[in-house]
Amino acid sequence: MRVITALFIIFTFFISGCGITSSYKIKEKKSEEIKIEAPKPQLRVGEKLTYKAEWMGMDVGFATLTVKEITEINGREVYHIVAKADTTSFAAKFFPVEDEISTYIDTQYLYPLRFDKKQKEGKRMIDEYVDFDQANGKAISFSRITNQKKEFNVPKGVQDPVSCIYYFRMSNIKQGEPLFANVHLDDKNWFLETRIANTGIVKIKDLGKYQAFMAEPMSWFQGKLNKNARVSIWFSADELRIPLLIVVQSSIPLVGTITITLQKIE
Repeated sequence: MRVITALFIIFTFFISGCGITSSYKIKEKKSEEIKIEAPKPQLRVGEKLTYKAEWMGMDVGFATLTVKEITEINGREVYHIVAKADTTSFAAKFFPVEDEISTYIDTQYLYPLRFDKKQKEGKRMIDEYVDFDQANGKAISFSRITNQKKEFNVPKGVQDPVSCIYYFRMSNIKQGEPLFANVHLDDKNWFLETRIANTGIVKIKDLGKYQAFMAEPMSWFQGKLNKNARVSIWFSADELRIPLLIVVQSSIPLVGTITITLQKIE
């Protein structure tokens, strides 16, 4: 039950107008009433987005996405993005989660050169990184726990589960037109197709109102659609493309719906 990790790691793989809490409201609008602006071509260093995860009306976790800095990897200038997720003290009694994940995105080509994750989920621990040789279509992973090294063939321009959030934010997408990306996750290559499914006004308690559009990502592995969950993500329709609201509807009845709502923009 890796529910809290779904805050962002599952988000692109696996959200709609009604929620299980009153922390947000959505008023649907016709597409011609909402102007989706062209995205800003650069990320703002220092941007920090804070989110709250709710399940059955209870707060179960918090997460942040931070554009930490611009640095270098293998002579290339990269954005260093850090994603963190933690369960609340209540939820930690049942399933503690403490995750920190970094992606290093080439500032010119907007694909990752390194994906580094440290995860504690229940009794499960992961401490590993993946280096992407984008020019030659290779991914090399190394576990700091087992010292195991693995190499994979990947499509050129492949994304990781965090970088694809920013790839989408900085890509042009129009109503009715899909955006495609290949994503490497858990030693597998996924094909991701994302479309704009709805438009409207998203109102978030204590944060304000936003013109927004809803994207629905679908993931495919070896030609088969991943049906573990249905995900919808509402993005602000301005040039910043801020992820405002994520709703994960699990195919597991016991899990149900997880709502992840933006709490703060810094």
